[in-house]
Amino acid sequence: MDDLLQQGITAYKAGKRAEARKIFITLVKQNPESERAWGWMYQTSDNDKERIYCLKQMLRINPKNEKPAKLLNQLIAPPSAPITSPPVQTAPPPVPITPPLAPLEPLPNKEKSPNIATRKCPRCQEEIQAGAPRCKYCGWAVDGKKERKQKKAGIGKKLITTIISIIAMILICGLTYALMIFAQKNISPTPTPTRTTEENAWYACTLFIENQLKVSRIDSQNYNSEGVILLDNGQYRVDVDYAKLTTTYTCILLDRTGGSWELISLVATRK
Repeated sequence: MDDLLQQGITAYKAGKRAEARKIFITLVKQNPESERAWGWMYQTSDNDKERIYCLKQMLRINPKNEKPAKLLNQLIAPPSAPITSPPVQTAPPPVPITPPLAPLEPLPNKEKSPNIATRKCPRCQEEIQAGAPRCKYCGWAVDGKKERKQKKAGIGKKLITTIISIIAMILICGLTYALMIFAQKNISPTPTPTRTTEENAWYACTLFIENQLKVSRIDSQNYNSEGVILLDNGQYRVDVDYAKLTTTYTCILLDRTGGSWELISLVATRK
């Protein structure tokens, strides 16, 4: 452990953060009770979620260590509200004096001709002649038959638009649901020239465990060829131990074409 820890520290001090991070991940898997290993893992973490996890592991091992406790409180505590100074009182700007406006003249009222019968347009509500076939303001056909045809045409257009909108929403929801199901059941681990099918099955199982059960891959054991078994039906059984959780997860996987894997079942067994 000391040699591996020293390799990671040397890489970190040399500015090789990514290389140091890989070494510390391997180190905490092999030595989950090492407070120093978790401390260096904290130094190379990429986000606050991972830093909080490392600090909690350090406090689990050594609850009296005050430094990780302070760092954990700083990460978890909500940000303080900024202190703002009171607004500076300024004199209001002078109000300009404007001359009084001249009184407005009343608009002339529309006078109806006493000799011509009128009616209101059913569309724009303007006064038009009673016998006029079309409104001179909006162009609406006010004839009884034409008016009924226009109303039916408007209702038909609204009904067609509503039906099309409902069908489109159903198709969008169905497609979204299908994509979600496909994404949950199919995972394609990044293929590498040096990995065998058994190794790909192993890493696919750890991805399913992390995505569906929210269990970090950091806590899983390294690849073990004895944990991968090819069944008679062409499926793979993969057993992955999580020592810290004292749990073994068993995946039944099916190798699809193109390097993707389908999860048939996932079972957790406490030791």
